[in-house]
Order: sequence, then structure tokens, then C-alpha cells
Amino acid sequence: MFKRESVDERRVSDIALDELEAIVAERKRIERARAFAEADDTRRFNPITIQPNEKQKRRRRRGWRDNVLFLVEVAAVLGFFAVIGLALTNLQALNQEVAAAIRGTQASTSAEPVTNVSAAPAQSSANGVRTELPGSSFPPASSGELPGSSFPPEALPASIGVNVQQAPALPLPTAGPQSPTRIVIPNIGVDWPIVAGDGWEQLKLGVGHHIGSANPGERGNMVLSGHNDVYGEVFKDLETLKNGDEVHVFAGGKLFKYIVRAKRIVVPTELSVLQPTREAVVTLITCYPYRVDTHRLVVIAQLVP
Repeated sequence: MFKRESVDERRVSDIALDELEAIVAERKRIERARAFAEADDTRRFNPITIQPNEKQKRRRRRGWRDNVLFLVEVAAVLGFFAVIGLALTNLQALNQEVAAAIRGTQASTSAEPVTNVSAAPAQSSANGVRTELPGSSFPPASSGELPGSSFPPEALPASIGVNVQQAPALPLPTAGPQSPTRIVIPNIGVDWPIVAGDGWEQLKLGVGHHIGSANPGERGNMVLSGHNDVYGEVFKDLETLKNGDEVHVFAGGKLFKYIVRAKRIVVPTELSVLQPTREAVVTLITCYPYRVDTHRLVVIAQLVP
């Protein structure tokens, strides 16, 4: 071994210094080139190092896009509910303004029947036959037509929970001395003027007295109609009345008291509630349910002797 090391030493010593430096530099160059080539191949073809970065970028871009779309959807839903809330608020404010205006007119005038609106004889179809009960919250489709319901009438479920009783319908009422001018229902805070007629234009101004029905205090069926969700919502709380509650109807300065005896929910084409009766009663009619208005709520009260 000593001899081999000495031979090697002699061989190295035989190489010139500049040649040895050139060999070392060339070897380093070759090693750097090889390392660079291997690194380039790794970056280009190795899926372990490059693909996760691309996937992360794609996930990041997709996450931002999904978040933006989600925020847009949330904003759209909130805007939709805001529009509905604003519309309902405006409708409520309009109803309050109408109610205040009507009460102001009532307070500034005498207790005489309102005569500034021509009375419509009846809501009827083109052939002159009535087809629906008064009190609809939907205006006529065109001039000369009658207000109608929002949907075709359907039978109401029996589980509605309303005390339903049949109202008698018999002879024609006798003529009375004076038409109704005002209705007061203490339990639900109603105090409104009564106008002659129950058409669309008449019910804008107050509770409508059905032309041809009985007058206060006389034998027969006095039919009064009002809106529940437009033009002041005069009969909005009519459904909360119970048997035994009082309904006060004025004819000029004279008061007539009626006691609630029955409530009915009927389809708009149920015209039997307009028929004359043997006894002195008042029939109050409005749309039902509130802001749906597919049916009619009918409250029947009997005159207190």
C-alpha cells in the first residue's frame, strides 16, 4: 500500500498545476450542468412537485368565485324581501291615510247619508244578474265590469274553526224611514260612515249599504260591506268578533244596536246571504282571508229590541 500511494503521489505530482485546476473546473462544470438538468426534468415532469401548486391555485380561484356568487345570491334574496316589506309598509301607510281622511270627512260633515257618489244598484254580470258578493278587494278588470276574486272559488276546509250557522232567508223587508249613515263596532274599533251602494267606487269612501236591503231598525236583512285590506281596512278585524259582541248602526242621529249571532265563511258566489229575512238583522261582508281574499267572511247580527 505504501508503494501504491507513493506511485499515485508521483503521478499527481507529475501533473502541472494549471492542468489540475482545469480538470477540477471541468468536473465542477459537468456536475453543475447535470444538477441543473435533473432539476429541470423534475420541475417539468414530476407531478408531485408541480401539480399540487396548480390545484391549489385552481381551488383558490374557484373559492373566490363561489364566495362572490354566494354573496350575490344573498344580496338578491335580501333585496327581494326588502321590496316585499317596503310594498307592504307602503300599503299599510296608504290604508292609514285613507282611514284618516274618511274619519276626517265624517267628523266635518253631518250625520246624513253620503250623497257625493252615485249609488250602484248592484254588482252584476252583463245580463244584469249578480254573480258575486260585494266587498271584493280586487278592482274590475275593465270599465263597467265588477270587482272579482283573485282565484276561482273553492270549498273551504271544514277545519277552519269558525262557528257556521244558517241565516234565515224569507220575505222582502218593509220600507224603512231612513238609510244607515254610520257603523260603530266597539270591540274592534270600527267607526266609519256608511255610503249608499256597495260597488267598487262606493267602498272607497266607507262601508257600503246594499241597495234594496233593509234600513236600520226595520224587519229584514240590512247588508253592509267593507274592505279588509285596502282603502282603510275597515273590516280587517271582523273575523275576531264573537257571538254576543255589539254592532251599532246609526240612521242620522238615531242608534240601533245589533248583537252578533253567527259567522260564516262562504265562496264569493254564495248569494244566499243577501236574501231578505223574517227578523231584523244586519249582515256584514268582507273578503277572507286577509290579503288572500279567495272567500267572503259573513257576520250576522240581530237587532236588540
